[in-house]
Amino acid sequence: MRKLWIALTFLTRIPLPQPEQVTSEEFTQSQHYYPLVGLILGGALWLALTLLLPHYPPLVTAALLLALELILTGGIHLDGLMDSMDGLLSARTPERMLEIMKDSHVGAFGALSAMVYLLLKFSLLAGLLALSSPLVPYLVLFMPILSRWIFLIGVHYFPYARAQGFGQGFHETSRQTRWLFLGEGLLLLFLTYWVLQWPGIAGFMLATLFILLFTRKVSRLLGGLTGDLYGASIELSELLFLLGAFPLLYP
Repeated sequence: MRKLWIALTFLTRIPLPQPEQVTSEEFTQSQHYYPLVGLILGGALWLALTLLLPHYPPLVTAALLLALELILTGGIHLDGLMDSMDGLLSARTPERMLEIMKDSHVGAFGALSAMVYLLLKFSLLAGLLALSSPLVPYLVLFMPILSRWIFLIGVHYFPYARAQGFGQGFHETSRQTRWLFLGEGLLLLFLTYWVLQWPGIAGFMLATLFILLFTRKVSRLLGGLTGDLYGASIELSELLFLLGAFPLLYP
């Protein structure tokens, strides 16, 4: 339970006391609980959807779901997306890109990227809710579960770009857990097909492939990944999951 506690306080802003004296090994091993953190987030979104949709139109429900997710996570992953886009779209040297990502101020590229991202995610959620498919609530449930596994592709298979930082702790023992990571992915693949059938598989595969290619390209460009890019990977995998599932549900 302590490792789940560590994972919850790291990936969310749910009001919990901070665990004391977290070791590097505990921090690394807590990543196996990230999909469970996603289950907690997804469960909250699923419950909100179930309560709201009978009383509000899809557009309003989609906006409230987005707001709830931002509240639960504190927007930390969206902040990572904005910082990442500020750096990657700056057309500067790799060293300068890393400096821009580290800057706490949000630039034009970050703000525009967040606007486009939120508009796309809102549109996909609203469109899915309007379909009245029995699978839609479970898509919303699985979205944060799968994204908290998918982003770990960057952790396990690509280096960290900085000498220090939150993400550095992931890489100290991550090689020892790659087989377990792959086993967790196969379990999630099975559960996704069992609950969501082919729409879920399409979304899972699209998100996984995109994040694999994205992190590979960025790692080659920057010499590794950063905590901001991990956050961006979570956000982008959620968007791609919905994007991949939508065509198989749309009449």
